[in-house]
Amino acid sequence: MRILRSLLFCAFVFLLLLPAQGQRRLKNQANYDKKPIHFGFNIGINYWDFHTQPITDLAALPGYYSMRSTVQPGYNIGIVSNLRLSDHFDFRIIPAFASTERILFFTVDDPNTGRVIEVERKIQSSFIEVPFLLKFKSDRINNYRMYAIGGLKYNYDLASKKDVLDDRFFKINNSDLAYEIGFGLDFYFEFFKFSPQIKASWGFADMLIQDDTFFVDGIARLETRALLISLNFE
Repeated sequence: MRILRSLLFCAFVFLLLLPAQGQRRLKNQANYDKKPIHFGFNIGINYWDFHTQPITDLAALPGYYSMRSTVQPGYNIGIVSNLRLSDHFDFRIIPAFASTERILFFTVDDPNTGRVIEVERKIQSSFIEVPFLLKFKSDRINNYRMYAIGGLKYNYDLASKKDVLDDRFFKINNSDLAYEIGFGLDFYFEFFKFSPQIKASWGFADMLIQDDTFFVDGIARLETRALLISLNFE
């Protein structure tokens, strides 16, 4: 729900920033979208989170009450590869590096005092991302156009602690699959195209590693959620 609210808010802001449709202007790079292939790069801010599904009988697990996660901002750097399919459709591959940190909080009983405490586990990730996306473009109006984008993404976490034998680490799988949807605006300048964009990502792979530790015992399934706000230069 947090990702959906952010997506709707950014959509509203983008609509407010649309240029007024006044008299027609001279088009910058009028033949840019006729190129069969073009490249670029992007930079962005990401907000990665977890969707946690507790076990059905959590109340029966002694001293274990709940879990939650918080989001820490990270960053993305990627290379844009764009293949033109038609006047309104492109196929895009955007390999990228992403760095982020997530924190899981567990409300449990302290084994020493018996008091209810909250224990945190930080999960730092350095992803290699490979999204395969289809881009749908509206008609160009003067020097801008809107677009929607969607597809599948594979993530590999270079910083995964899945094989570390230490109960102080909360371990997750290093590979993830997700689907993405988003939207943005293409602004055509004299020498380049600038595109602010927002995407939401829903992982559908179970990231949880069942290592028989206490905190893992209360979780049935763990999936990723993410929001990416990026600036594309092509």
